[in-house]
Amino acid sequence: MCLSCFASLRGSQASPSPFPVDASPLPWPDERPAGGMLRWTGVAGFRLELEGTKIAFDPFVSRPGVLRVLLRRPRIDVQAVAAHFADLDAVFAGHTHYDHVMDVPEVVRVSPRATVHGSPTTVELLRRLGVEAPRLRAVHDGSRVEVGPFTVTAIASEHGHVPVVHHVDRIELGDAGVPRTPFRYPRGAVYAWRVEAGGRSFHVQGSAGIDEPALARQQPVDVLIACLAARHGTERYLERLGAALQPKILLPCHHDHLMRPLAKPPRPVPGLDWPAFLDDATALERAWGTRLHLPPLDRPIGW
Repeated sequence: MCLSCFASLRGSQASPSPFPVDASPLPWPDERPAGGMLRWTGVAGFRLELEGTKIAFDPFVSRPGVLRVLLRRPRIDVQAVAAHFADLDAVFAGHTHYDHVMDVPEVVRVSPRATVHGSPTTVELLRRLGVEAPRLRAVHDGSRVEVGPFTVTAIASEHGHVPVVHHVDRIELGDAGVPRTPFRYPRGAVYAWRVEAGGRSFHVQGSAGIDEPALARQQPVDVLIACLAARHGTERYLERLGAALQPKILLPCHHDHLMRPLAKPPRPVPGLDWPAFLDDATALERAWGTRLHLPPLDRPIGW
């Protein structure tokens, strides 16, 4: 989708919906697809496939409601996980909050080849939850992982500033045991990811904070996948990502309500401010020629 197709994005009836149904391929400027498939699985979750290899970022489809998040033990929707994440080769967790890792123990059960890559906090929590140690890989800034045709590099990042919640956010695990409720999952270190495959590159920004020195070291990318939730707490968020990465294509994520069941039509995350995002996307188009492409929820698109 080229934003210049719209006469006026803010307040215009022609403005695109946050949740389209169109599953058109990524609009490469050179019109040369790599032959891969991409699927936004909701919240910060993505699957990428190429040449028979399948990887996922922040796989989360259980989506418990607010009472279950705050008061009850984590309960994974095993049927939904099997439907969306079976037969993966690798999983990458940007940080350890429940909407990024809660489903991972079941993901590795239905994907017996998959290894899991994340912070030491992510690795330790998953170990306590029963994931076998040989399948867990701790990463740090600059760690590189080769999975089939994919090269994935960890990039130090920060979490977005969530009003009120940041005052009670748990950063690290206790000395023993596991969190009693999803809300008490710790954050741990936060990572973005650079993905290279098929002659294309992606930057997966699953949280809306920025580690400026780490971002400044990055090379331009073809596709920027950008978290929109809590982005207002990061000054000039998309402008800074755009200046560092000069993306050809922009895909938003983490803009749907994470407590709404996946089977129901998606709704925006509170505080999304979609018109302001469209203004920011227009600014990236003017500065770098970036094309906004809105991924449909849970439908494959070609790349």
